[in-house]
Amino acid sequence: MVRRLRRIPRAQRNRINTLDIPTGRYYNTRLFFGDIMARRTKEEAERTRARILANALTLFAKKGYEHTTFTDIAARMKMTKGAVYWHFESKQTLLMALIDEMLENFRNQIVELLPEGESSFKGLSFPVVADMMVKHAVQTVGNSKMSAFFLLVHEQIRWSSTSMSQIREDLLKNSRFGPWEAFRVAVENGMRTGIVHGHVNAIEVASCCMALWNGLVRSRIAGFLQCDLENTLKNAYSSIWRSIAKGGG
Repeated sequence: MVRRLRRIPRAQRNRINTLDIPTGRYYNTRLFFGDIMARRTKEEAERTRARILANALTLFAKKGYEHTTFTDIAARMKMTKGAVYWHFESKQTLLMALIDEMLENFRNQIVELLPEGESSFKGLSFPVVADMMVKHAVQTVGNSKMSAFFLLVHEQIRWSSTSMSQIREDLLKNSRFGPWEAFRVAVENGMRTGIVHGHVNAIEVASCCMALWNGLVRSRIAGFLQCDLENTLKNAYSSIWRSIAKGGG
């Protein structure tokens, strides 16, 4: 025997803070299913957002950032342009979401390398960051999504253009914890603990480490690197570490 759900009195209907079910009748099932539907809607929105980012990155890599429109993205996903705008108010906002996604993935990898019980980056050391960046380089050249993102940021976007001024300023003023920041913090940690010489400029070291990384990865992706990427980066970072560490590391 199926038990019929209790019908809610008219006086209580306005106090139910859930979506109306267009049946013409009001049942207490609305209270139960309201939260479930809200969670499903949120999960679906997150999945759609992730799909938009993935398809946008593919189009940026294929057509270039400047030549890709929301119409292109919507057509590729077989959805309306308005649906894309519902998730991202502009192409710059979408680009920043891609950048933040990649940096968040990097940050999570860094956190896993911290000493057990360490909640801040004060335990981060240069050798640990260097070793991770070597692995990150190998992953980048071997992963199509990571390679596409690298080429997008380093070759396809004209950062000096007027249209990119706002996002460029945001990146400069609101530092996000990425590879450059990891190197800088690691060097400063070494100086604070007395492992690294006090006269070392952490910003200069971090900049050199990233310039080296970007150059070698770009050459490898383009097919011009005539040496092993992993060993070359390992040797280069070891040389930098010996030059800044007391006692040669």
